[in-house]
Amino acid sequence: MGEVISGFITIWLVIGVGWTLAHFNVFDERAQITMSRLSFFVGSPALLFSMLSTTDLRRLFAETLTVSVIAVAGSLAVWVVLARTVLKLDAGATVIGGFGSCYVNAANLGLPIATYVLHDASWMAPILLVQVSILQPVGLSLLDSLAARDRGLPPSWSRYATMPLRNPMTIGTLLGLLVNLLGVQMPAVITDPIKLLGALAVPTMLIAFGISLRRGPLPGRGPGLAPSLVASGLKLVGQPLIAWAVGRALGLPPATEFAIVVVAGLPAAQNIFVNAVRYQRAVVLARDVVFLTTVASIPSIMIIAALVAH
Repeated sequence: MGEVISGFITIWLVIGVGWTLAHFNVFDERAQITMSRLSFFVGSPALLFSMLSTTDLRRLFAETLTVSVIAVAGSLAVWVVLARTVLKLDAGATVIGGFGSCYVNAANLGLPIATYVLHDASWMAPILLVQVSILQPVGLSLLDSLAARDRGLPPSWSRYATMPLRNPMTIGTLLGLLVNLLGVQMPAVITDPIKLLGALAVPTMLIAFGISLRRGPLPGRGPGLAPSLVASGLKLVGQPLIAWAVGRALGLPPATEFAIVVVAGLPAAQNIFVNAVRYQRAVVLARDVVFLTTVASIPSIMIIAALVAH
């Protein structure tokens, strides 16, 4: 567990760099937006391509994929109902909060936890597939649609249907899966630059997140505390509980059940904040959910691990 805590410390140190740079006026809100766009358009697509082009597809399509789909769908469904009927959020905030309620930090937190706690990084593959091939394209298409409506563009079903194919992260995902399925062996002259660009994704999104913590209202003090708490609760408690119940109902082996519950209990991913900045929708909500779940996930994952292990 020490390695997991070390992973959290690393993340917060990088976030601290962004906060410090903003504090001393080296970076401002414009730099935050620039870094978020760099991650959205360049770093994240390259990272997704690199990961999915080499991952073990056998793990992707195992029973754990079914559990991941149901856990994500269950947490998301509860959020949508509460967001529209109780919290009275608009469509944009509902989409961003929906990401926060079920989109796990599968890269910079998920991989070290899978490696050091579950002893197999490929446990992250099923949830990663659900997120990047289903949840992300659908959510970003909805945000694209809202942006088009705000610009006064007429409705176009063909435009909406092709939006996932024009989103850089979806393109990176689909190309990575295609290369993997076809067994294409790409030369280093192509893969090395892609990996180098993919390395931009995590530090740029973390630094942008740190800038937002310094330049914006403190987490919990901005508008909309209730939505942040609801989305965070669903992410850290609701999603792992659903994964545990489904895994138990399917009769999965204890080790598999343990793995899927720990993965479901990971905090919300930083790219939720990147998406919120990119589309200028519920930025404070996204930032607060990422902050709250990342801080609270340290004890929550330890509690989940202890409970499920017994």
